[in-house]
Amino acid sequence: MSATQSCLSDPRFGYDFVVATTQESINASMKEFLSGLTEPVVTMCYVADATGKPQAIAHADLVAEAQGSDPFIVPPDADPATNQDLKNLLAARFMMGFRAQLGIPPAEPKADVPNVVTLGADTGSVAFNLLCSEFDVVQLMPGGGYSAQPTWMNVSQPSDAPWVFTSKVDLLMTEVSQSEFSGLPAAVRSQVMALGGDPFSVQQLLFDLDNAALETTPVISGVEPGTDLYTVLNETFLGSYFAQLKAQGQPLLGCVITQPSAPPATLVPTGLELEVCPLLNDDSSPIPSPTPQQAGLATLNYLCSAGGDTLPPAVAFSWNWIDPLPEQQADGVMAINRGAFARYLEAQLYSYTSSNCYQPVVEVDDYKVAGVSWTTGLTPDQAPTVTYPNDESTLISFTWTADAHDESGNTFGEEWMTSSFSLAVTYAGNIMTVTQHLVIYLKIRSLATYGSGNVVDITVVDTYTLAATQAGALAVTMTSTRTDNSKNPSTNSFLNFWTDLNSIIDSIKDWARNVVPTALTDVPVSVLQDFVFPGGKTFTFTQVAFSKAGDLTSEISYTATD
Repeated sequence: MSATQSCLSDPRFGYDFVVATTQESINASMKEFLSGLTEPVVTMCYVADATGKPQAIAHADLVAEAQGSDPFIVPPDADPATNQDLKNLLAARFMMGFRAQLGIPPAEPKADVPNVVTLGADTGSVAFNLLCSEFDVVQLMPGGGYSAQPTWMNVSQPSDAPWVFTSKVDLLMTEVSQSEFSGLPAAVRSQVMALGGDPFSVQQLLFDLDNAALETTPVISGVEPGTDLYTVLNETFLGSYFAQLKAQGQPLLGCVITQPSAPPATLVPTGLELEVCPLLNDDSSPIPSPTPQQAGLATLNYLCSAGGDTLPPAVAFSWNWIDPLPEQQADGVMAINRGAFARYLEAQLYSYTSSNCYQPVVEVDDYKVAGVSWTTGLTPDQAPTVTYPNDESTLISFTWTADAHDESGNTFGEEWMTSSFSLAVTYAGNIMTVTQHLVIYLKIRSLATYGSGNVVDITVVDTYTLAATQAGALAVTMTSTRTDNSKNPSTNSFLNFWTDLNSIIDSIKDWARNVVPTALTDVPVSVLQDFVFPGGKTFTFTQVAFSKAGDLTSEISYTATD
């Protein structure tokens, strides 16, 4: 997949993680969601005030004032001159009204239903089509002047030609004054930015776009301009109703969402921005006239920060997130910045690594006449140096080196000890490798005789093959190899006869080898299995792999919407 090019650690980007979903998958999932939606039916009615201007009135109040007459049940062919309900409505000064429910129009085939979201070349906005499963418009003109007779209109959205209200929606969800989002009421902004729940779901996206659409007046399609119906829709739905919602900060057509409990993600988003990425040519320029298939592979990108990190501004990516291949089945890609994943590994591995970082302690003292006493120690839990190499193989490394030296006052004995430990995490494709190397070097002099060598020299290589559970937790299989190159330093038998150095070395060597193995073990698979991708309540996860630059990526697909 094209996510192999992901390089979020590039200074141009810097996002902790990115979720990229295709236009095709967004619309398929959103239509599925809208098909089962039970949003409330919104009914708006207007009567003439004292100056003849439209004034909103509750539907129940209108029916009461009109002696029980309901404009929405009056037949389209009713005659205002003879129909008692219309006479009652005229007496109540009724002008017009609409009844609408957010959802998928009952068009057949379903493929004829327009897309809800269209991602174009503009990376900072999308086209949002508001669709309704039900839409009725009524209007009662009182007549007068050149039109002596009252006129009545009762029109419903045709099942085979839905009315579509299209808005250009600003994706900049920040508080800055030039952002359309900043104009929304605080209560709405807080729900749009409800990052602790399920920020990547189509339900949340619908709510976000639905509220942002209030900032621009939609364009109507499916209705002939200049007709009475077109005029009424402009005056009531796009005029008075929109103005009321903007003033009150209420969602369009009563759109609401229920936040699920927060998924147990390792990286919980604390900042989020949206961006459109059209399908790119090989030179990273947008395809100028994309085919419908190519347009469907444009992605809506969630740019995320976590842990309170500052969210960098939106910058266009230079790669496609999804390959335009016939066998491509994924709805999108999630990519974790190599730096964010390395910081997770540091938190998980630091304590274990520290337990293998030893500070040597040696003490050589005079003992009786021409004798020497040897005291040796290794103090664990030292602080290793942690680095994040910026290369295409190593995610993180821990290193530690320390030494100690002492000699007796009579110079009969002398001892050197060096402890070194390293742990490196490397990657390639869906393989992550943890390599540990622990060395304890010992050098001893007794009189003029020396013995030296690595009394402990152990390498442990753990190889993890990565996958993911459907809920987004890393699934791991591990193989391990352990290589022991420890030496038995000794002197030749003639010199040893005079100094007995070999027994001294053996004693210290055996002690060191007994101390070290208790801490040097395989890195537990739980270190990786405890990592959970964000969005586990929205997506299923497959094909986990590292990109060439070290970002941890996974293909994602929308789960069934509720």
